[in-house]
Order: sequence, then C-alpha cells, then structure tokens
Amino acid sequence: MGVNGAKTWIEISRGAMEKNIASLREFLQPTSNFCAVVKANAYGHGIAEAASICRDAGVDLFGVDSIDEALIVHALAPRATIFIMGHTVFERLGDVVQSNAIQVVYDTDTILEITKHAGRLQRPARISLKVETGLYRQGVSPRGLENLLDCIDRAGKWVVVEGIASHFASSEDYGNPMNAYQMEQFALAVAAVRERGYEPTFQHIACSAAGMTLPESQGTMTRFGIALYGLWPSKEIKRQMVLGRKNIELTPVLSWKTRVAQIKDVPPGAMIGYAGTHTANRPLRLAILPVGYYDGYDRALSNKGEVLIRGRRCPVIGNVCMNMIMIDVSAVPGVAVDDVATLIGRDGMHVVSADDLATALGTINYEVVTRINPLTPRIVV
Repeated sequence: MGVNGAKTWIEISRGAMEKNIASLREFLQPTSNFCAVVKANAYGHGIAEAASICRDAGVDLFGVDSIDEALIVHALAPRATIFIMGHTVFERLGDVVQSNAIQVVYDTDTILEITKHAGRLQRPARISLKVETGLYRQGVSPRGLENLLDCIDRAGKWVVVEGIASHFASSEDYGNPMNAYQMEQFALAVAAVRERGYEPTFQHIACSAAGMTLPESQGTMTRFGIALYGLWPSKEIKRQMVLGRKNIELTPVLSWKTRVAQIKDVPPGAMIGYAGTHTANRPLRLAILPVGYYDGYDRALSNKGEVLIRGRRCPVIGNVCMNMIMIDVSAVPGVAVDDVATLIGRDGMHVVSADDLATALGTINYEVVTRINPLTPRIVV
C-alpha cells in the first residue's frame, strides 16, 4: 500500500519551503514585496499544499495563471492579493472581478469586456498592465500603451490599475545585456503610465533569477517561482550565488515516490519491455514500478533514468510504459514487493534530482516537475 492507498505520491517538505522563503526574503530590497508564484499547480508541487505553506509563512501576494487557480488560492487565503498572470477568456472575467483578483491586461478588448462585468457587479475590476520589453510573449507594445491607457481612462471608476509588469527573456543568463535593456524599457513604460496619472502599487519585472542577481530590478514586488521550490533557475545563477554568497542554499521541496509492485528474474538474452530495447547480457533481477509516462515519468528516460531503492541507484531497463517502468535491482540485496522507490529525491547517500532528470532529457527542471500528473496525491511532510 502507498500513502493513502496511492501507488505513487509526492511528498512536499514544509520545512524546506519555509527555509527557501526565508532565504529568498533576504534578497529583497526594503521596497520590494515577496510574491509566491504558484501557477501550473505550483510548478507541479500542488497548488493547495504550496499556497497553504506560503500563507502560514506570512506570504500575502500570490501569482497564478488562471482564474481557477486564483479561486483555489482565494479559498485558502481570503485576504491575499492574487495576480492572474495568464489569459482569462472573456466569459470568466466576471469571476475575476467577483474574486477581487488582479487580472493581467495588454489589450483594449479585455478592458472593454472587464469593464462590462465590473459595471454589472457594481465593483471595480483590478488590473495589472503587461508591457512588452523584449520577450515578445504577452505584453502591449510601447506604441500600443497609449491606446490602452485611453481605453482605461474611458472606463473610469470601473477599472483600477493596481500593477504594471513585464518579464525578462534572459535573466537566467547572468550578465546578458538584454537584462539591462529590458529594465530600461520597463522604466520608460512605468514613466509613461505615471505621466497619465496612474501610480500602480505593484511594479514588477523580477522573477527568481532576477530577484537574486539583479536587485535593481526588484521594483515594488518580486515574483519568486522556481526558487521557491528549491530549484535553481539555471546552473549559471547557482554558480553566481554560491560564489557571491557562500551561505545561500536552496532546498528542493519535492520528493516523488512509488512502491515495488513485482520482482522477477530474467534470463540472459531476454529482450525487455516494448520493442525489446534492452537485451539482458546476464541474469537480471527486475523490480516493476507502477508509474510511467502517464504519471509524468517521461518516456525519454527509457534506458536512461535511475531510481533509488534501499539507498542504491537502479537503472531503468527497457522502454518506459504508460503506467509502469522496469528497473534493474540485481545489485540491491533483499528488494521486496512494497519497498519504497524514489523517483525524485534522496534515499540514503544518493539523490536523484529534477536537474538530473532534466539533463538526461535535454530539458529544464521546470518541465520535469510541472509535468508530474496533477492527479498524483501530494502530501505535506
């Protein structure tokens, strides 16, 4: 039996997250507020679990992607200020106004639609302007900003400009000249908004990487995402922080575990798994684990991944299946059905990290953790 009957589960360390919050707060300038980014199911960590820990640690600003995520956080932290940083379809803008969340806005159509809902509900819509500074994702261009502000002027009391934001393209690359350029462009946009008579409380461009390495970018709010969960935005940022401040440490919050479902012996020459991608060159003992690519254990880890059992590293053998993987436990004495297997985390002296899996997959740690199936139970330990 797994935790609460689950065959695979995620453990979220309250102590690790609290430690990360305390460490990251040390980077903040006195004028900058801490915003916990819990979008994408809290980067795979569980939005309810992560938001509750942050709330208990005194965090009162949260960043989410959608109105549905905002409602989850609002239920847990009714007094928190919640920023919806992703797109909201027009028919849900009434829910945004009703929940008192702050919606990112970068086009006049959204202003017109949210104004209608604000009037209907007889309460102002709170918005945060998103300006384009060089990422070329969300954001209104410098030329379009004036038109957007004209539209907000016409909305009158029904629209309140609470924030202005942008996003770095290369903050994980310490020293990239693009960072300075974007800060300049953002400052120009803030000045333009002020000239029109608006004074947004929340002026924010800094994410985890910028918050740690570019204090001048912090504005009045810093959005901490990946670092909140104990993962470094990049190897370069980690190197800079270790060199610059010897006491800085981020502690991974997430451990991913399952249990052994079956043990079987395989003769030499056996072709293991779909398409027989691994041929046994000696007698092998395999452990079958009830987790696969449906659960978020990427198929590209076939014959590449490692799992920890009884403090030993055990290679994944054969192709990752939809709901199962096979691992070689030949060198681990006494492995038995129901033993705990660690997919991400520590067991004894060994660690398999999200960064290890990201390296094997040729991707980033963000993708590894956010792709863990949201239906997998998360428990706070």
